[in-house]
Amino acid sequence: MKVLIEKTQNLKKNIILKIDHDIIDNTVKNELLKIAKKIRIDGFRLGKAPIHIIRQRYSTSVRQDVLNDLMPRYFIDAITQEKWHPSSAPTYEIQENTWGKDVIFSVSFDVYPHIELKGLESIEIDKPIINITEADIDAMLSMLRQQKAIWTETHEAAAINNRVTFDFVGSIEHEDFTGNNALNVILILGNGHMLPSFEEGIIGHKADENFMIDVTFPKDYKIIKLQDKNVQFNIILKKVEVCHLPEITAEFIQQFGIKEGSLDALRAEIHTNMQRELKNAVRHFIKLQVINGLVKANNIEIPADIVNSKLDLLKQKITHNNSSTAMVTDSTIPHEVLVEQAKQYMLVGLLFGQIIHSYEIKTNEDHVNALIEEVASAYENKEKVISFYKNNSDLMQNIRNTALEEQAIEAILAQAKLTEKFLTFQEFMYPSFTH
Repeated sequence: MKVLIEKTQNLKKNIILKIDHDIIDNTVKNELLKIAKKIRIDGFRLGKAPIHIIRQRYSTSVRQDVLNDLMPRYFIDAITQEKWHPSSAPTYEIQENTWGKDVIFSVSFDVYPHIELKGLESIEIDKPIINITEADIDAMLSMLRQQKAIWTETHEAAAINNRVTFDFVGSIEHEDFTGNNALNVILILGNGHMLPSFEEGIIGHKADENFMIDVTFPKDYKIIKLQDKNVQFNIILKKVEVCHLPEITAEFIQQFGIKEGSLDALRAEIHTNMQRELKNAVRHFIKLQVINGLVKANNIEIPADIVNSKLDLLKQKITHNNSSTAMVTDSTIPHEVLVEQAKQYMLVGLLFGQIIHSYEIKTNEDHVNALIEEVASAYENKEKVISFYKNNSDLMQNIRNTALEEQAIEAILAQAKLTEKFLTFQEFMYPSFTH
């Protein structure tokens, strides 16, 4: 299929194609003969109406139907020949349509950007080297004791490691803002779940006190409208509680599924769980570095229609991720920020797709099975989980996509600059608590 004219503006294309009149005329003729055999016209028996009457009544609509069928076929032939990859539905417009002459039509559409991967060898990756020590297991055991802690109310002033329950209302220069209030917030002071200055403002106060605190938000805070802002919070402190940690007895250990109540067995289980969490965290850490390196080396324009098609999905994802975070709603994220995030989301998908294509990466079923085994290892009935995955087509597709992505990352890492970085478990997993 020869493209008569091609007009290109960025990633938008408008091409002119031609359909030979003989092809159209013969196709219309055949369709009219089919109609003639099936239709009854007054004064004639079924299928016996003269062809000139059939042509007179139906040729215009049949011709249009034929064109509606032929134009997409010609378009597909053209994009296959030119190796274009449309990112939007094509828009057809007939330019010349006269009986006995060739039909000329145009097609407007957007295309995916042509990607020639570059800079893989310049991507720099820090590869964490981490060993889980007995001290790390001790720390995790302490966290388990805290999870089973008994909290009792106190009339003493709030201090580090106390649990507090409070309401708050925030304002900026006496003006409200979206998500500025919450009721019955529960917080363990010193855990770092809220800004240090916010927690420090509560320390020293007692239950039933109503007081004001000033908090200055960081310049890089995740909610743009609060960045570098001084916010006044009215706090109603409802409850202050102190923690009583349980002893490590057989009964305590059995609460974590260790039926024999052995401390050694609990520590072994803790080590296994920590290894699994660490492996996932390292995997995610390296993936983010790969993505950042790929995007930096291959910052390609993304068609606007693709970006717009992903905005609603991206909003849902952000809202879901932030649904449990106080003072965060999708309305706090400006439209232009969402657009940029959608562009990056699409760019990453295209780049990974090109890696998979360029390196001819195929789904490795052993890799898929290993991923399923890894997920199942977190559950008591491992075999049931594996069976559930293998009998669910959606879950299997997600796992296969993950396997392809991991294989693509491995292909990139084979060319990237890797630097081993020795860290402790606490430094890597809980950086906010170690700095």
